[in-house]
Amino acid sequence: MAVASVSEAVLGELVFVGLGLGDRGISLAGLDAIKASDLTYLERYTSPPSPTLVADLEAATGKRVLTVGREFVEDGREILDKAGTLRVVLAVQGDPMIATTHDELRVRAASRGIRTSVVHGATIPAAAASESGLHYYKFGGTITFTLENASHYQDVYQRIQRNLLEGQHTLILLEYDLEKKRGVEPGFVFERLLDAEKNFNREVLSEKTLAVVLGRVGMKDEAAAAGPIGALREKSFGPPPHCVIIPGKLHFTEEEALGTVLRLDKADIVDNSSGVKRTAQVLIPRYVEKAKRALAEARASLNGKHKDLLENAELYLRDSENFLANDQDELAMLSVGYAEGLIDALSFTGEVNLSW
Repeated sequence: MAVASVSEAVLGELVFVGLGLGDRGISLAGLDAIKASDLTYLERYTSPPSPTLVADLEAATGKRVLTVGREFVEDGREILDKAGTLRVVLAVQGDPMIATTHDELRVRAASRGIRTSVVHGATIPAAAASESGLHYYKFGGTITFTLENASHYQDVYQRIQRNLLEGQHTLILLEYDLEKKRGVEPGFVFERLLDAEKNFNREVLSEKTLAVVLGRVGMKDEAAAAGPIGALREKSFGPPPHCVIIPGKLHFTEEEALGTVLRLDKADIVDNSSGVKRTAQVLIPRYVEKAKRALAEARASLNGKHKDLLENAELYLRDSENFLANDQDELAMLSVGYAEGLIDALSFTGEVNLSW
């Protein structure tokens, strides 16, 4: 009887199983994968744990389910070592490959020659579109709003701006911290975004901006509401997890869904993208106007001196306005910067004291 060489030895398999949304969102294919496994890990990371999920999975599959955290999965060594000879299942909420951690683990497994497969599950990006009545293909980049990273508020604000410039909807996932057992509240998100508007003043958001809040999607006590963020920020949407949608340009069927399914008043159904501007469109006119005032002040003080310098500054300001009108934002910003530099240079002569 021939003995198989090491290179011919049969390796195990790593199967990623999506549990979908809620406590009973797993597919029949997912249940079959766990039944056929030698070892099953359940990762708990971004959603509040259901007290019965492990017991329900074990009762439905006849298999023991081991609960692990994100650090265990990120390290991955034990999972990969076991998958070298066993059929290992890693079960996660939602869809496994939405998280880059799982994608990286799959690559590591494949590089070892371990077979991998994925049993997909329902995930919040698709479900958020379904629950809100907004068209899935019109969503732009998704972003997570974290609990403690204040600088991230700027990232969320800017992501909304970029998406709105394309007429796209923005899905904001609200972080849930399993260790601290608390999640970001929608009202907190709206407060911070309005603070970001006051800080950056890019004319992206206001109290009248239309938003959708979804809570505990896929669970029995799921919640949904839509309206101006000035009104929504005062409401409670129950326990986490939550997500927020800032809609962009609306199709008439989306407007009908918001009005009928989410019972939104017609007056509150607005196109958030209609007035949004590129950052340059907001800032450059302010810079140009400020520079023009300083230029006029300098001319009045200098009585004809440094005429060429002042004319060059004025020409740069005209160039800036023309570049902006032709969507050449970088050239517009450079031109106004050159104009400001020339005007500032006058201060070093001591002949003029500008108030700007």
